[in-house]
Amino acid sequence: MTSTSLNNSDVASLAINDKLSLREKIGYGLGDAGGTVITCLIMNFLTFFYTDVFGLTPGVVGTIFIALRIFDAISDPLMGIIADRTQSRYGRFRPWQLWVAVPIGVIGVLTFTVPDLGGEMKILWAFGTYLLLSMGYTAINVPYCALINTMTTRHDEVLSCQSWRFILCGVAGFLVSVGLPWLVEIIGKGDAAKGYQLGVGVLCAVAVAMFLCCFFWVRERVPLALMGKFTLREHLAGLRKNDQLLLCLVMSFLLINVFNLRGGGYMYFITYVLQGSAAFASLFFTMVTFASILGAVIVNPLARRVDTVKLYYYTNLVLAALAVGMWMLPAGPAHQTLWLAAILGNGIILGFTLPLHFSIMAFADDYGEWKTGVRSSGMNFAFNLFFIKLAWAASAGIISLVFILVAYQPGPENQTASSLAGITAFESLLPAAFHLLLALAIRWCRLNNPMMARIASDLRQRHVQNA
Repeated sequence: MTSTSLNNSDVASLAINDKLSLREKIGYGLGDAGGTVITCLIMNFLTFFYTDVFGLTPGVVGTIFIALRIFDAISDPLMGIIADRTQSRYGRFRPWQLWVAVPIGVIGVLTFTVPDLGGEMKILWAFGTYLLLSMGYTAINVPYCALINTMTTRHDEVLSCQSWRFILCGVAGFLVSVGLPWLVEIIGKGDAAKGYQLGVGVLCAVAVAMFLCCFFWVRERVPLALMGKFTLREHLAGLRKNDQLLLCLVMSFLLINVFNLRGGGYMYFITYVLQGSAAFASLFFTMVTFASILGAVIVNPLARRVDTVKLYYYTNLVLAALAVGMWMLPAGPAHQTLWLAAILGNGIILGFTLPLHFSIMAFADDYGEWKTGVRSSGMNFAFNLFFIKLAWAASAGIISLVFILVAYQPGPENQTASSLAGITAFESLLPAAFHLLLALAIRWCRLNNPMMARIASDLRQRHVQNA
């Protein structure tokens, strides 16, 4: 390891001066709100767009999603290495919000464009644009996730930032989930392909503005010298020895599958099971978004009273029970109001999960430095993103497999009892299974509040001694 000199006063003042302003917390949250525009387009609409607008079969869609994970196995860790080694006048992780903002917005529009091509060339277009979108998301999200540990060393501020992050992500999710169906109808005027292209263009422009706000409103406080410079071998060795990080990677995979299965099935569920109109779809997504925002608001004060890990564990047990209960609810157009209430109640508690999970993920980054002496924020969050993308692929594969098993065909007239049951399972039984697995994994998590207080104290003393 190599490092530069750091004054004792710099380290001592760090713990005092890293309380974040409201504007900075909002700026940090907007960085992932922009990312949420991209991921919400992928999770909630891309599968539906590919099968019902672009014209791909479910089998081809599943193959594209799974095949792209091969590239992620290389690109995500590589981005972690690049992020950890970035040195600029803007900082280490923050400048990526500036550099990638416009390119990812353009690629997002191209992904939801139906080209005037046929056969294999059309499949190649879908594969290529989604590959570029995935790589762009990697380039902006890996540094973003690592950014929090250069902004503050206070774990209460980390949790507060994560709450603001997912409140604003909920707002972004609302803009996409409610706005896109409306934009497709208004702009497309019956031409779904045109509606998706232009509607996504509007939303991607909003995402670009959010990324730029994050860049301009946030600053990195932790000096580069304090974070250290490590070789690739040291980074990989530190990651391998960080047992809590490895556990968090598994937890990320399980949690994101819940969101992707639900999100990927929403349009099918609204269209075919509940037989809702475009107006009902907007109302449905409004409930989803409002619930997620309310959950993110509630969890911050709740986490001050209940241990973070314990709260995360019991949240998943409750969600598993609720998901099983949703399988038993009657469906159909006569029960639309009942499902809105169910989605609202479940969504509020589901809104606890992301702030809690990513706070624990940030804790695992501190734990790794405490245990191994190596700070590998970029690499850690790169592998976390890889596992998130594995979840994207897994959930897309699960959706495709279920559709194949139930012989799904697009169109209301082609739906059978089996296909409707399969679609309903995306909102109930399948999420329940993943919540139970996640609760089981959390039992091995040791990053509770007393442990994190000890780690914070030890790291502060270590930084002063090494200054």
